[in-house]
Amino acid sequence: VVDKKNRIKIGVIGAGHLGRHHIKHLCSHPSVNFVGFFDSNKEVAKKISEKFSVKSFENVEDLISSSDGLHIVTPTNLHHSIAIDCLKKNKDIFIEKPIASSIEEAEEIVAVSTKNKNIVQVGHIERFNPTINRLKTIIKSPHFIEIERLAPFQSRGTEVPVVLDLMVHDIDLILSMVDSNIIKIEASGATMMGTKVDVAHARIKFSNGVVANLKSSRIAQNYVRKIRTYEKNLYTITDLMIPQIETYNIGTSSSLSSVGILGTSASLTEKEVETADGIKKIYYDKIIPEKKDALLEEINNFIDCIYTRNVPIVDGTKGLRALEIALEVEEKIINND
Repeated sequence: VVDKKNRIKIGVIGAGHLGRHHIKHLCSHPSVNFVGFFDSNKEVAKKISEKFSVKSFENVEDLISSSDGLHIVTPTNLHHSIAIDCLKKNKDIFIEKPIASSIEEAEEIVAVSTKNKNIVQVGHIERFNPTINRLKTIIKSPHFIEIERLAPFQSRGTEVPVVLDLMVHDIDLILSMVDSNIIKIEASGATMMGTKVDVAHARIKFSNGVVANLKSSRIAQNYVRKIRTYEKNLYTITDLMIPQIETYNIGTSSSLSSVGILGTSASLTEKEVETADGIKKIYYDKIIPEKKDALLEEINNFIDCIYTRNVPIVDGTKGLRALEIALEVEEKIINND
């Protein structure tokens, strides 16, 4: 909590589906002075202004001038122009993912922010997902990671291919989980509802031998968000929709499965199975992670970095890297077609 007269001034550009969630958190945040928002849709702006009792600016220039930091929550094709405008006026920015539509645009955002010493945070929200962060404490050295992200079709987000809409989340996750260079990318997909790819599959191989399989689709009956990891004597299944993590430890009872460490859920079971190598024990556990609002945690990181001038967990450089891989996946899908 920061003294009211010393609070930074934050504004939001874009009050659509996601923008209004940013506004909801910011308008009551104890460490900021929320100055208001801008949305080009006047009808939407009026509704949001009344719902949260916040100021709706008539033009984006006035909002930028009135703020120390801006949340850019617009369609991807507008990210670059707004970001550069903010940075040239020495404003810190939070850009929803992906950072931009092209590598050239993202590189300019990073270059200008570096020159002006401004904070750039990119909204890869899964970095703040408590279930994923709990999983990262369990796995040690997986050699195979599989991530599945499926969603029913909706018009929102279809201005970009599914790789930039959904898969880019998991590309960023893989880059955070595997500390090694990518040596090969294979990809395939399909365009079904319009001119952009709606279903995508990517296989990414790293120099340390780790292989990641990513599957994304925005044509599904239900939402599916699952992560499976495989390593010696440990198999995990993470369901982000429940959320829960299931672990299968082979051979010894891991300290990770102790009641004291699991906290909110300890359902360790033990089973002996006969194998060609003799009798082995399988220890099964179901872990229910602590509940946290990932978007609020992400916003808190941005606010903290404005005050401390520390580098955000997902800065512009990391956002650029995720975009580079996503666009390579997209290019391979198009070339395969």
